[in-house]
Amino acid sequence: MGLKVNILANYLGTAAVALAPLLALPWYLAALGPRQFGLVAFVTMLQALMGTVDAGTNQALVREFAARLHATDGGRREAGLVLWGFERLYWVSAAAAGAIVMLLSKPIASQWLVLDALPLSTGIAAVCGAGALFAAQFPGSVYRSLLVGAQAQVQLNAVMLAGALVRHVGGVWVMHLWPGVTTYLAWQVGAALLETLVRRRLAWHTTGIHRRGLQWDSARMRALWKAVASLTGAAWLGALTVQMDRVILSKMVSVQQFGYYTIAASLAIGALQLVYPLIQAVTPRAVRLRDDPAGLRRLCMRLTGMFAAGVGVGALLFAAVGERLLTFWVRDAAATVIHPVLSVLLVGTALNALYNVGYLHWLVVDKVDRLLKVNLAALLLSIAIIPPLVLRFGIVGAAFGWLAINLIGFVVSLEWLKLGQSGRQPLVRRGARTER
Repeated sequence: MGLKVNILANYLGTAAVALAPLLALPWYLAALGPRQFGLVAFVTMLQALMGTVDAGTNQALVREFAARLHATDGGRREAGLVLWGFERLYWVSAAAAGAIVMLLSKPIASQWLVLDALPLSTGIAAVCGAGALFAAQFPGSVYRSLLVGAQAQVQLNAVMLAGALVRHVGGVWVMHLWPGVTTYLAWQVGAALLETLVRRRLAWHTTGIHRRGLQWDSARMRALWKAVASLTGAAWLGALTVQMDRVILSKMVSVQQFGYYTIAASLAIGALQLVYPLIQAVTPRAVRLRDDPAGLRRLCMRLTGMFAAGVGVGALLFAAVGERLLTFWVRDAAATVIHPVLSVLLVGTALNALYNVGYLHWLVVDKVDRLLKVNLAALLLSIAIIPPLVLRFGIVGAAFGWLAINLIGFVVSLEWLKLGQSGRQPLVRRGARTER
């Protein structure tokens, strides 16, 4: 598929994944009530937090799959071997993490969550559901990496679109018949497992390799893991930092207040989803430009211009109709709490969108040390400033923490502006890479 087709498919799939839960949210909130919805918000946060173990690995695997799938038939077999090995690691990790969360469900519900009037049993059920949901959907990430690397993004996004409809159109219907957090989680687990299995089938079909003829190769897996481990660590810190405002807030405020914050955060993260389809589509091209600093700089400039234009249009729309739409969507009482939080979060989201250009540059030229330092600094800053900000300003304070860490990342990421300047050496020299 061409780049434009992949970009369009990515936007359609991402829009479905981002919008479906947002459109279903008023029905979920009405069916569950603010407190039980707060538990759903905690489950969502816990999913994102556990999903950070995959941060960086999926990006590195996209690069590895792309390098192999567009080579010879031997390269396709290499891609099949990589998929065969990593899918086992993902499934085992998913099952282990899910089991650990279930075992810790009682202390998490009793000692971390502020349940208000909700019974402890409801909190325990929610945490157990979070573990089961993670076990069902986490392995789908490795299949997504294969499909992105193979540029089979139309097929991937068709699966994502169908999955979003099953999860949330079906979820609204189930909530109408049997309202309750346990019913909600049971439906989400079943839908997630179904989507993971469909991705698995599609990924193996795309490789054109039969799984039966493959065997575990420990030496190959160790060598590949060394190639992706450093990026995984750096990206893990970044993903953990992105979740830190909600992690801290979930301990400091009631589940009802946490639910309101999560609604605002879901909208802000939903807006950020508009960035990823474009990044995902241009990553293979950026990898091919890694030895051409001037060409990579031009690509980064184009991305920055697109993101800046999108941020400007979004800011104007939010200023004009944001508060009215929010009031219509979640009603007056909730909108009064959510709107100021969302306003601050969206500023941080805009900075994060622009930061992604520099992040792509670091990823392409293997400047993992830069990623590691920036993400570590942002994580430590968030831990230091968010608690006092929450104590001083309430849930809006957590939003200011999100803004601050994204401002740091954006400023440091502007290093790509130096790419291709006269007299400078290429960032990655030809022949410097070891073929894998």
